[in-house]
Amino acid sequence: MRRRRLLEFTGGLTLFPLIHQVSTSVLAQNPSEETITLQGWDFQGNPLDESGWKSLYFLDLEDNPILTPPRRVENGQLVSSVPSFPVIIAIGFNVYGFGKVYLYADNRGKGYTIKDFPLNLNLELVQTRLYRVESIIKAWQLEGYSLPATITNRLHKARVYLKNAQNSQEIRQQMRWCQQSLYESLWGGEEAVLAHARDTIARRGKRPNFLFGCNFFGFPDGGQAYETRFVQLFNFATIPLYWRSFERKKGQKNYENLNQMLEFLEKHQIKAKGHPLVWFAEYGIPYWLEDTSFDSMKGKIETHIQEVTQYFGDRLPYYDVINEGSGLAFANEPGYTLSQLIELSRVASTACHQGNPQAFRLINNCCLWAKYRTREESNPDTPYQYIKACLAANIPFEAIGLQLYYPNHDLLEINRVLERFGQLGKPIHITELGVPSDTTEDENSFMKTPFGLWHKPWSETIQADWIEQFYTLCYSKPYIDAITWWDFSEQVNHFWAHGGFLKPDGQPKEAFYRLKDLLKRWQTD
Repeated sequence: MRRRRLLEFTGGLTLFPLIHQVSTSVLAQNPSEETITLQGWDFQGNPLDESGWKSLYFLDLEDNPILTPPRRVENGQLVSSVPSFPVIIAIGFNVYGFGKVYLYADNRGKGYTIKDFPLNLNLELVQTRLYRVESIIKAWQLEGYSLPATITNRLHKARVYLKNAQNSQEIRQQMRWCQQSLYESLWGGEEAVLAHARDTIARRGKRPNFLFGCNFFGFPDGGQAYETRFVQLFNFATIPLYWRSFERKKGQKNYENLNQMLEFLEKHQIKAKGHPLVWFAEYGIPYWLEDTSFDSMKGKIETHIQEVTQYFGDRLPYYDVINEGSGLAFANEPGYTLSQLIELSRVASTACHQGNPQAFRLINNCCLWAKYRTREESNPDTPYQYIKACLAANIPFEAIGLQLYYPNHDLLEINRVLERFGQLGKPIHITELGVPSDTTEDENSFMKTPFGLWHKPWSETIQADWIEQFYTLCYSKPYIDAITWWDFSEQVNHFWAHGGFLKPDGQPKEAFYRLKDLLKRWQTD
């Protein structure tokens, strides 16, 4: 499975996870003879059909997705099984007036066991959303935070609508109340997260060492417009170290373009990061290293990283030492075991330090919600489990890298996943992210198709709104020290469909000016 295929699988609610049966070994670990029944409807009151149920999956109480159990749809109901431990339920819904998002049912954090079924899933989703919003607000209030009245009013409405839904005997009316409650609690949750973030920033003041970055892959092809606009926004830039293209012939590393990039960045006092030193996807392994044994690969990696980091020295102070190492199918072409990936993470991080003892090392991760784990043929660790395993193995590194391309989650759920990683005790860099500014196909991008629906169909204004709010959320968190956008311009080949700050003609989008104004306020307040 290649990178585009995995992102289609994990990123778009229109491309729902496929239903696969759980493996025999997992059933043996989590035996369950009994079936469970879930009742669900769309918000017009029609029973969910098979396409409506396809996005549903289960998680454990640590928010790790589990393999999808055998299931079938009968008369609009989902008949399945659950393991012996409590589970959380996730499903994608289009909530009118807000967008397509994943919603969760977690029984006030306790999860569901066999005795809790059958369930009216819609009511459980509404209750969980409101509970999650109110819980985080209560925690903030204990710290002295005062909630704006507009948000209090939204949550009051959400509670009233939930009560109306619970008291309604007619399904269509009940679903209309559910829709209205979710509308208020989704908006209320996002507004609460954003208000709290802005309040935190105002109280704390400036963060002069915060890194606002972007990959610098459009240099020099983007020309003068690219260069001029880049330095107006960023103090941090990522340069490409993909091993396959960097050393096409064994022993012949090509530093020429990288040195040109560094000369430009040094001239403008922009700090640089190399990405990545190790990546086991197709694009990260030289042709001459394919089919190399594990022990041989360890030695080759150690030598390669020491050479690169010694060559650049202090000119390149930051590195993604390993990219997407949790065992994802597309990022593990050799098929290494998880223990082997942990060992290779250690080799990479140690070699980086040996080559440059001052280097700042990141372990970079993608697909943070890990929905790929619901598939039978690919059951690696989640990024969270992988980072915990690296910490448990005492692998030396300075920060956790997190990619966050538009995830079909609202800001409250994004805040929850950031807080989860933040509790691991390491600084965090947001290393890659992107959202589109248009809904049409983008043939010059790698992804081609824009994903998601947040509030309204993607436009320059909606893209700018999301960027402003996401950057505000991250800047407010003391454990997040950097944000790197991917890519800056659509003048040249780019990854995310319509994801640039510059249009194909080199002119800035609304997002460029919105972020520029935001940074100016933070730097001068």
